[in-house]
Amino acid sequence: MPGVPNTTDFTLADVIAAVLPSSNDLNECFTDAIQGAFNYTYNPGGNQNTNLLNFRDYGNDIAYQNPVQINTGRNPGEACGGPRNIAAWKGRNPNSVQNGDKFWQDSSGSPGNPYPGVSTTVYAAFSGLNSVSFNLSSVGIASNVTFCSLPSLTLTDVYWYDTSTQNFSTPVDYYYSSTIGNASNLAAGDIIYTDAALTTPLLPISTNQEKRGNIYRFRQNGSSATTTYSPLNTGCGNGAPARFGNDGDSPGVLQFIHDAYC
Repeated sequence: MPGVPNTTDFTLADVIAAVLPSSNDLNECFTDAIQGAFNYTYNPGGNQNTNLLNFRDYGNDIAYQNPVQINTGRNPGEACGGPRNIAAWKGRNPNSVQNGDKFWQDSSGSPGNPYPGVSTTVYAAFSGLNSVSFNLSSVGIASNVTFCSLPSLTLTDVYWYDTSTQNFSTPVDYYYSSTIGNASNLAAGDIIYTDAALTTPLLPISTNQEKRGNIYRFRQNGSSATTTYSPLNTGCGNGAPARFGNDGDSPGVLQFIHDAYC
């Protein structure tokens, strides 16, 4: 993959050869360029600039390109399940794939030409919670990035008691790290989130939410499912609710979690 010369007399053709945009004009070059590939001495505004000279020295710093191992399959399951045995390079984060990331072929241990993605092929990279499948365009741009296995598990049908209305809230699902396993393994110190991507820790819902001391309390009825903390029969009657709490000062962190009291 050629970079743009570190001079002031390069041409749009040099930029097109480095970026390989979806159409051969300057605006599209800025749209398709990899943010980290700019030399910020000449382009402090990144993709927001529109001057050809902002591309000076673009793509010549190997630090923004990272070696990775990928593999292919006919579908996401096949790609995710195969060994990562194809050397390639990618831009941005070296440990994850996002839509819009760019891949290059490996050329004797260095980035070569953009990876020639095939529309009927699914690609995969990384392992564990970072393992993802994705498509690649003919110029190596990733799309349809999907986790091979979700980084989270679901804590189903959690609700709370409203002291102002003396009613229970509508049950909703929350999430926690899949490294914990079944919900029955949850313990004080674990973190509960409101989204499956585990980016937003759970906070108290309302000032009218039931609490003891400074700890806001949540409930979840017991069941035989792996998504509930308590088993179906805790000795307090089938489905008696487990309780857990958070004080709001440590977002999402369980201060306690226990089976129903009888």
